Amino acid sequence: MRYQKLCVVVACVLALGGCASNKVASSLSADLWQDQAFHYQPALVSETRETIFGLDAALVQDLKAVDRIGFATERRMDILLSRLYGPNGIRLAYTSGHTTGASQTWREKRGDCLSLTILAYSAAKFLGIEATMQEVQVPVVMDRREGFELINGHVNLFVRNKVDVSVNGSTYGPGSLVIDFEPQGGSLRPGLRLSEDAILARFYNNRATEYLLQKNHNHAYAYYRAALALAPDYTPALNNLAQLYGRTGHYQGAEKLLRQAMGQGEPTYSQLAAMQRVLLAQGRQGEAQQYADQLTRRQHEDPYYWLGQGIAALQGGEWRDAVSALERAESLTTGFEEVHYNLALAYLRAGKREAAEKQLAALRKINQKDPGVAVLAKKMQGKMPGLAPS
Repeated sequence: MRYQKLCVVVACVLALGGCASNKVASSLSADLWQDQAFHYQPALVSETRETIFGLDAALVQDLKAVDRIGFATERRMDILLSRLYGPNGIRLAYTSGHTTGASQTWREKRGDCLSLTILAYSAAKFLGIEATMQEVQVPVVMDRREGFELINGHVNLFVRNKVDVSVNGSTYGPGSLVIDFEPQGGSLRPGLRLSEDAILARFYNNRATEYLLQKNHNHAYAYYRAALALAPDYTPALNNLAQLYGRTGHYQGAEKLLRQAMGQGEPTYSQLAAMQRVLLAQGRQGEAQQYADQLTRRQHEDPYYWLGQGIAALQGGEWRDAVSALERAESLTTGFEEVHYNLALAYLRAGKREAAEKQLAALRKINQKDPGVAVLAKKMQGKMPGLAPS
């Protein structure tokens, strides 16, 4: 974790109640579902509200050992933060790619943004601290793996404090503060309050996406269905289920999901691109061209456009142009593996080794198993040919 002090917010990225529900959400039409095609079984969703928000027994015993009821808010906040943070920073490791419940996150001492937020929320609730989870507006968080585009929101924990609270030597007056494990631009602003159901929907969406990447389509479908049963207006789940449909040839279903998602706000570049692909797959070139035209008009906000420009510049030996284009792509997203890889390569070839190493570190945080990590590491060690002196 690169942050050594607690920032005043608990925010996490995602992409990401009770037993899985088998009901169809009221605002989603029945013809959106493909139960037969994916051999739908509600039991495939094994996590429940209790297993996701429940605390590890050892942590419960630790917290019970303190007479928390007799303590003021400041002391209880100190107890909470002391379990999460030490003198040298966070006690838990931030990792992406796998979302876990509070108990598992505590046992493994690591988790992605959503996992860490769930843990902090559950611990705060156990201590009787008034805390809510919220989603805040930050730059687009895009995780692209194996050709899949995964977009999630940024979630954090909002805490009300009625008295002064001291954190790492700093005192915050009565009002509110936020605990953030992965702070970024905009995460300190007030956000949209999320219920436990909304968080569960994000958890199921993240788990579904893990199965989607593993090509376990039946499990992915069951988890997306569970997510949308809890939060039928959760756009990332609609987008991701549309990807599942598109990858398995259910183009009409993918189109309906995308139209529903786009109807909830200004269509994103990713949604427009997905719709264009779905229409082309159905042989509807005329309609697809309309989306292609919209994409052309909006290419300035498209990380893929700048990624393409950067790769072309790399191939042409134009290192400065490559750096400029890829920095532009990076500014439009976070968590985009291909951008970090190529930007590291561009920096390295432009003689900016320190900047290249930062990109490699970012890539490792996103996906340690990415083969690009090993390739870049070898390049930086000078074990691969074709590099400019650094």
